[in-house]
Amino acid sequence: MAIPLKALLQERRLHAYSAFIDEYVRCAKELSLPQHAPAKTQYYRWVAGHVRDLPRAYHCQVLEHMFPGWTVEELFGRRVRPDDSEPDSEFGDSTLLSAIAPSVDPTLLAGLWATAYIFEDTRRHADLSTITVTGPVLRSRNYPPAPRAEGHAAGHETDIKATLHGRHFMGQWRNTNDRYYFGSLHLVLQPGESILEGYYTGFLSDAAVLAERWRWVRVDPGTADGIDLSTLTVREPRELFDTLTAHGPFEGPIPLAAVTEP
Repeated sequence: MAIPLKALLQERRLHAYSAFIDEYVRCAKELSLPQHAPAKTQYYRWVAGHVRDLPRAYHCQVLEHMFPGWTVEELFGRRVRPDDSEPDSEFGDSTLLSAIAPSVDPTLLAGLWATAYIFEDTRRHADLSTITVTGPVLRSRNYPPAPRAEGHAAGHETDIKATLHGRHFMGQWRNTNDRYYFGSLHLVLQPGESILEGYYTGFLSDAAVLAERWRWVRVDPGTADGIDLSTLTVREPRELFDTLTAHGPFEGPIPLAAVTEP
C-alpha cells in the first residue's frame, strides 16, 4: 500500500523527481531553509516507504510546508490520520475530497477580495468579498459594501462556504437577498497568490443549469486597513470586470481605490 506522501505527490502531479525538486526548492526558499533537496535515490526511497527513520529536520519542515495539514509522521505512514469516514461537522460529509490536503495554508486566503462575474449571458456583477477562515472551512460574504449588478438596481448579496483542496477553492454559494438562487463554485489560486479564477454554476430554472466565469483579485490590505466598508461604493460592474480581468497574476494585490468609486 502506498504511503500518503506518494499518493499526495501523485495527486498534485509532483511524483516525477524533477517536479518534486522544483516544489521542494520553492518551499525551502519560503521557509528560509537550506535548499539541499534529497538525491534522486533518496527521494525514491522516501516515496516507496523504504526508510527506517524520518528524514532530517529541515527536510521534515519542507515536507510539512509542502502539504499543509499533514505531519511528517502522517506523510510517511508512521501515524494514522483521523478517520476520514467521519462527517465533517463544519462542512458535512466531505469524504471524497478530504484526502486532498490544501497545498497552501487556507489562512492565506483570508481578507478582502474584489470579484466580478458574468451573469444573464452578457451582464457583469461586481462586489467586494471578505473571506474568513475557521479550521478547514472558508466563508465569504460580499456585503458591505452593496454589490452591483449591471442592468439591475441592486446586486446579488451572496454567502459562500468552501474548502481548499490543493490550490482549488471549492464550495457552494447562496444569495441572501433572493434565497431562491444557489449553486457551486470552483476557483483555483493562481501563482502569486493574489488571484482566484474559475467558474460558478447556477441555474435559470429547475430544468436549466449554467456556468459562468468568476475572477477574484486580492485587495491590498494596507490600502483597506481601518476603512469602514459600508461607506464605500463598488466601481461600475463592467469597468471593474475589465480591471480585474486585466490584472496579472504577478502584479500583487490591487489597491482599494482601484476597485471603488472616488
